[in-house]
Formats: sequence, structure tokens, C-alpha cells
Amino acid sequence: VTLIPVQRVFVRSQVAGGFVINFFLNGALAWLTFPPVAALPVWARGNCIAGDTIGTSFFLPLITCLVLTSIVRRLLRLERLPGLAREALPAALRFWPRNIVGRGALVGLACALSFAAATLALLTALGIDSMTRAQVTAYKAIYTGLLGALVTPLFGWRALADGAAQK
Repeated sequence: VTLIPVQRVFVRSQVAGGFVINFFLNGALAWLTFPPVAALPVWARGNCIAGDTIGTSFFLPLITCLVLTSIVRRLLRLERLPGLAREALPAALRFWPRNIVGRGALVGLACALSFAAATLALLTALGIDSMTRAQVTAYKAIYTGLLGALVTPLFGWRALADGAAQK
């Protein structure tokens, strides 16, 4: 895919922004919302790391898509950012739904089924069965930072093609 310099800078900034925002925001939320227990189990029937990881893996992409796509569409309408032809996108991104709720939900489901599952399998394979508040905070900050760095530029890239489709 050939991007003009301003588009390249935009997509690259989404990687850094997706990491930084999610690292600090979700790390702080993990610290503030940790239940009053000594350690939180990875797997349990109630409050557990697995449930939080799966939920986060779905909702982080959904919320990111809703917020970022709306912002990019506005920037495109105001002509502060040039659009991108849909044909210029990688094939997988071309077929994401135009509806941003559907788009975010589709990517969120894919992340929950792939990244969350792989991460939880890794924690289990490493023999990690619970985490302290500090460990959960670090885990959540790193996990969401990496997930944000992955999905945010993809949503930004796809949103660049939304403007071209509106013309």
C-alpha cells in the first residue's frame, strides 16, 4: 500500500498513541478497580483475570473503533486529512463493515477469540494461577498497550478509506 507522507505519519502515530493511551488508561483502571483480595485468580467463576482479558479484548477494539473512526471521518470531512481509496487498503481491511459498530464488534470478537485466548493459554502454560494487584496492573497495562498498538492503526487506516467512499 502506498501512502502519502501525511497518511504514513498518521498511521504510525496511531501505533504509538494506541499503545500509550491504553497502557496508562487501562493500567490505572486495573489499579483502581482491583477487588479487595490478596490475589486475583486467572480462572474462576466470578471476578477473574480470564474474564477481564476476554472482555477487554472485545471492548477495547469496539470503543477504539467508535471513537477513532468518528474522529477520522470528521477530519476527512474538514479536509484536514486526505482520504485513501478503498482499493489501496489491504484486502482484509477492505471487507470490514462500513458500519462502525459492526466493524468494532467484528474486530473485538476476533481479538477475544485470538489474542485473549492465546494470552490466557500462555499464562496457564507458564503456571500462573493468580496475580497480585501490582501484577494485574502491569499485566493489564502491557496487554492493552499492545492490543491498542495493534488495532488502533488498523482502524485509522480503514477510516481513511471511509472519506473516499463518501465522495
